Amino acid sequence: MLPEVISFGGSIGDIEFNSEKLVAAYNLASKSHDGIKRKSGEPYFSHCVEVLKILVNEWGITNDDYLAAALLHDTVEDTKVTLKQIQAEFGEGVVELVDGVTKLQTSNDLETLKKVLSKTYLNPGVAIIKLADRLHNMRTLGFVSPEKQVEKASETLDVYTRLAESLGMWQVKTELEDWCFQYLDLDGYKRTKQLADSDPRLNPFFSCNVQSRLEQLLGENNIDGGKVEVRKNGYWTLREKQEKLSIRGKGNPDNFNDINDLVSFRVQLGSPDDCYKMLRVIHESFGEMVDYERFDEFIGANKRMNGYEALQTTINFSQGPVEIVLVTDEMERFNRWGVISLIKKGNVDLRDYVLKFVFTPTGSIRFLPKNATGVDFALMINLRVLAEANSISVDGQEKPLTYVIPNASTVRVNLGEVRRAPLAETEDYCLPQTRKVILEQRRLQRKDILIKNGQAVIEGVLRPRGLLVLTDLGDSINPVLYKLGCQGADDLYFMVGNGFIKQSLIEKELDEAGITKEALGLTSIKLKGKDRPKILVDVVQLISNTNKNIIHIAQDNDKEDFELRILIKDLSPEEEEMIRKGLSEDKRFTEVLVV
Repeated sequence: MLPEVISFGGSIGDIEFNSEKLVAAYNLASKSHDGIKRKSGEPYFSHCVEVLKILVNEWGITNDDYLAAALLHDTVEDTKVTLKQIQAEFGEGVVELVDGVTKLQTSNDLETLKKVLSKTYLNPGVAIIKLADRLHNMRTLGFVSPEKQVEKASETLDVYTRLAESLGMWQVKTELEDWCFQYLDLDGYKRTKQLADSDPRLNPFFSCNVQSRLEQLLGENNIDGGKVEVRKNGYWTLREKQEKLSIRGKGNPDNFNDINDLVSFRVQLGSPDDCYKMLRVIHESFGEMVDYERFDEFIGANKRMNGYEALQTTINFSQGPVEIVLVTDEMERFNRWGVISLIKKGNVDLRDYVLKFVFTPTGSIRFLPKNATGVDFALMINLRVLAEANSISVDGQEKPLTYVIPNASTVRVNLGEVRRAPLAETEDYCLPQTRKVILEQRRLQRKDILIKNGQAVIEGVLRPRGLLVLTDLGDSINPVLYKLGCQGADDLYFMVGNGFIKQSLIEKELDEAGITKEALGLTSIKLKGKDRPKILVDVVQLISNTNKNIIHIAQDNDKEDFELRILIKDLSPEEEEMIRKGLSEDKRFTEVLVV
């Protein structure tokens, strides 16, 4: 049982009341909530104390204003205590926090919420107390009805996990997400948990081995002060990543083999220079196991929108890909706890972390830095929306993408033509983190163009050999790739498209490797046209008349158009001509190529 009143120097568990402000806040909140019960049957005030415990025991916050506000956060909404009374007794700092939490809790409908929030930006201190409040509510959600559980879990996922992410509070975001997962899809949660927990990368033998190898590298290279920690990702995050991979035609619903941060090894070092030194050591040590496509440099001006900083690289072990994160101790404190880490350092001036509320047309809330524009908002939705965005509509009025979004406005992104990367001019009108993404997407766009150019050149080299693409050669192309210094087919396409490797050299290497039509006995067919029923069936039937084996079929559909590529073994010239004639007479095809 909690004491009804507490005296200076008293304690509850590990929390000592050595502040007159905290003692007064406890006694006022205890008295005002007297007789009010929670759904669990416990006194309502026990919830206020649990919120206080989260701030003190779990988050390490000792600032008196925050702790007093935690105890008082529900008094204005649920009791006769007024903001004027709180201001008189506890001062401006506490009343500002309590007032902010009260506004968030009492604004139930969208229009009221917009009206309330339009008058002020979101004080990060208010968000911290509200997140502690929501965290305790989610931990005790089992006492309410199933309908209420779904309602609260949905609201938490749509609003509070995003708020935690915007403030860099990764630890809080992950716990909230996993509570929501259990209440919204218990079967999915159990399946994801079982798959993740049985993954070989979470085997203690594996994690101990990798951790000790990294610690050994620190010692061998005289990198002082290094500490290696193992972090497991949240179940909701893993399920989301798995679904996104599936949408792109990648991944496997039965495992997490394509996800590199199911488990990550976080190497905490003394300085950014040590991080870069250790990165070089890791890449040299693990050699060809390094996945350079998954390297990220979130340092300095390149840090993420919510302040996250790190160097991230991926090592492809036989057990699966593993992310290795290099951070300073200060970076890691912020990466895990965000603005909480600043408060623990005594920094209560969080003006640089003030957020504005932005509503989507469906009523969902997003949180953005004060200076964010339509470009930043488009990226927050996803990369595809950023690439194809032409303008935004703010409260029904069309504005350029470069428009600074007002607080508490409803924003819709208006899309234009399909594009691989955002418009070049947008990079000058966004936050630094968004600019980095735009530059990277435009780099990838240029690379895609060069790969496509290289494919056209190499197709001309392959046609006399009965081929259209390098990948149809399987492993037999590897010696040629290695000799030319290329990691894969796309790498070679890129080098040719960029002019680094000449067509004549490709022809020479293929000849020396014995990759000729006579040696391979292959025939390739490429068909294009408008998609219609039974096309593939009819084509396969035509080929089957030759009684020869189809080795590979690849199909690519874009809306109503299709492209079909078929690889066949041991066709005679007469059979090739018969197939060419039959396909050319079919009006469904706009392009027929048989080589």
